[in-house]
Parts: sequence; C-alpha cells; structure tokens
Amino acid sequence: MTSVHIPRCRVAQGCLAAAAAAMFLPWQTVAEQGADSQLGTGSSEGQIIFIVSLVMIGLIQVGWRPAWIGAGFVGAITVREILELAGDDAASPAIGLWIATIAAVAAVVLLVWDMFANVSAPDDDGPEGRGLSGPLGRRRR
Repeated sequence: MTSVHIPRCRVAQGCLAAAAAAMFLPWQTVAEQGADSQLGTGSSEGQIIFIVSLVMIGLIQVGWRPAWIGAGFVGAITVREILELAGDDAASPAIGLWIATIAAVAAVVLLVWDMFANVSAPDDDGPEGRGLSGPLGRRRR
C-alpha cells in the first residue's frame, strides 16, 4: 500500500479557498427580521476576508513563507466577529462565519507547521539550516 503525500501548503491553500468561498454563505442571522441572514460579502469585514484569502493563496503559490500572517489576520477577523455577535442579542453567527473561522485557523496551523518544518530541512543544492530565505532564493556570499 502506497501513501500519498499532500504538501501542507496545498492543504492550507484549500483552507483559505474555503474561507473565501464561505463569504458567499450566511454570515449572521438576525432574529428580529424573521431569521433573515446577511452574507459575508455584504459586510466590509467579509470583503476584506475574501480579498486577503485570495491574495494569500497566490502568495503561498509563489512560496512566500510568511503567508501565515495573512491567514492569521483572516482568522482574527472571523474570531472577533464571532465574539462580537455572541454578545449581541439581535444577531447570531451563521454557518459561513464558522466555516471561515475553522478554515483560517487550520490554514495558520498548517503554514506555521510547514515553516518550522522547512527551517532546518536540507535543500538539494545547499547547506542545512537556511530555509527562511524566501521565494527569491538564498543569498549568496
């Protein structure tokens, strides 16, 4: 039986794509208006999450290791919105916000894990321990 290796960065890109797609799902449910719901793209925070998620997918693709910062930003916005809506009696968090939160937190965990796993991993053409040099390659002396 062979094992299939899926890189952590690809899974993190999928998580960020799920967070971006979740902005088209209900973000919050307003109880006063007969269970009316607002989409994530209907708020400025949802639009920021959508744009930052797409930008981070592209930066992960080019190999930018600090992409976890953007994924953490998406996670922080969603957690803040959940906490804000939890204290509001008129509205409650809906499924889109929960999906975006879980996906963003998973992406952060995977990206940080990948970053630390590759710090001391030897490259094929270079010495060990220079893994944080970025997408432009390591500096030559």
